[in-house]
Amino acid sequence: MRKILRVLWLAIKGIVVLALCVEVLSFVVISIGNFVLYGEIREGGRAVYDGYAVFLQSEGIRKTAFNSKSDDAKKNVTIWMLGGSTMRGSTSPDDKTIASQLAKALNASGDGRHFTVTNYGMLSFNSLLETKYLQKLLIESPEKPNLIVFYDGTNDAKYFAEHGTPYGHHGYRRVRAIIESYRQSWFGLLKPLNAAIYCSFTKELYDKIHQMLIPIQPDSAGLNQLARLTEERYDHVNKLAVCYGTDFLLFWQPALWIEQCNVPESVRAQEKGVIMNSERFATVRRNLTLPYMAIKERLHAKPYFIDFQEALCDRTVAAYEPDGVHTTDAGNEMVAQKMAKAVLERLPK
Repeated sequence: MRKILRVLWLAIKGIVVLALCVEVLSFVVISIGNFVLYGEIREGGRAVYDGYAVFLQSEGIRKTAFNSKSDDAKKNVTIWMLGGSTMRGSTSPDDKTIASQLAKALNASGDGRHFTVTNYGMLSFNSLLETKYLQKLLIESPEKPNLIVFYDGTNDAKYFAEHGTPYGHHGYRRVRAIIESYRQSWFGLLKPLNAAIYCSFTKELYDKIHQMLIPIQPDSAGLNQLARLTEERYDHVNKLAVCYGTDFLLFWQPALWIEQCNVPESVRAQEKGVIMNSERFATVRRNLTLPYMAIKERLHAKPYFIDFQEALCDRTVAAYEPDGVHTTDAGNEMVAQKMAKAVLERLPK
């Protein structure tokens, strides 16, 4: 009997040690991957829990430069901008973000109105979290906007490729683990342990591998569901804006891996990155492209939809960071200039 117990104990210890080794290895792989892609070992920024939006950046709302306000309230226009890290501006100074450059362009347009732009961009946000965040803003903000702008595309594609569900978002697996771990299975009776497994680096690495190696099928039911539910989500935002007497615009953001245009080779060389220029990551690019294009096809005829897929094709300097998604200061300015034209055409005087 003692021999059996000794063998059982050794087996348990072996399993625990193996699990710890796999977890440590997963942590190392994910950290290295984050550093290669984002220049830091963590994905996303410092976050705090929010009852409406799941989480928000601990630093709060990012400042916007070049805003202008008139003593005549009739001349003032307020714009709320929501999006992910590209909208927030993950590395640029406050005056170089898309929101600041938009405020600069609008207030220099000679339109006669005074524009105040607020940058509600949050790192890692997609349309799902932005819709929830907008609900919070409309409930809690005393002053309502004249225009609501979403700047989306890449994060919705990323989280579908990673989690395989239209409800995916940053931290999706971890949030589900905390809520569902008790009744999800008999093993869920050990709630803290079950939640820890779903919050583990091992599970995160599994999701990353799913994104990198398992191709999305263009005719899959999941992809069709993503396009349909995302369309319904934006339609809801548009109806919500109408209820508050404001306008809504969705800019479908550009990305290097989705462009279909010729750019000078000297510019391409400056924008060279690991994922964008290696055949080893062809599946990643494909898995990001299919959801991006599926949603775009579903939305292209919507009155609030503005396609910016090729918005940076006329660039003569590097407009993308090495990850092929985040834009440089020059890229932010180009996007803002073209966005300003669309905003002025949309907003009635």
